[in-house]
Amino acid sequence: MAELKMLPPKMQICAPDGRYKAVVFDMDGTLYDQKRLRLTMAIRLCLYYFCHPFKIRELFVLKTFREVREHWPETDTDAQENIDRLQYERVATKHHVTAELVEKVVERWIYEDPLSALPKYRDDKLAAYIQALREADIPVYIFSDYPAEDKLKALEIAVDDIYAPGDEREVELKPSPQGLLLLMKEHGLTPEEVLLVGDRDEKDGEAARRAGVDCVILSRKVSERQYS
Repeated sequence: MAELKMLPPKMQICAPDGRYKAVVFDMDGTLYDQKRLRLTMAIRLCLYYFCHPFKIRELFVLKTFREVREHWPETDTDAQENIDRLQYERVATKHHVTAELVEKVVERWIYEDPLSALPKYRDDKLAAYIQALREADIPVYIFSDYPAEDKLKALEIAVDDIYAPGDEREVELKPSPQGLLLLMKEHGLTPEEVLLVGDRDEKDGEAARRAGVDCVILSRKVSERQYS
């Protein structure tokens, strides 16, 4: 396996001895600067709802949706398997609106509208590294808590497979290691052969530890990341 040198603080991503046969990347906050994107989206939201004050309740719907996802009950099997439906229903119940309205608002402001701003905040060095990995025949996978396909297209990043909630695999939210375990099973990999790269130790790091996989946690500020 080719040696690819790229050194985030304290750890080399791809070991020169070829131990890692696949690299798994988190999506949000890892492949792009999430904080700067959220600032852009906050400005867009303020401008829109300033002009549409009668829809202001949608802002609270969005806030609750993020909170619900962040604190999704890991040990509740039904909740993990039916997240696509239950996430909207729980937010709708709290705000006394329909689940259809919640889904519509979330689709627009969390899944669709940010796509146009994503390329500006891409970690270009990490994107180039992913391309180099694949050119060296080292497969690259995405393990995300949110749908990733459209974001990857917007970022112009190609990967070998995506593991995220909402597809037929029923991937659980982190810090559950279920997505990593499924990935390794489907691609014939052992924990020692896989490296996870993320930006949150309490989510990405914990999932990696539970799966027995090595992990690199990058700074959440893309400008502070150190590569060689």
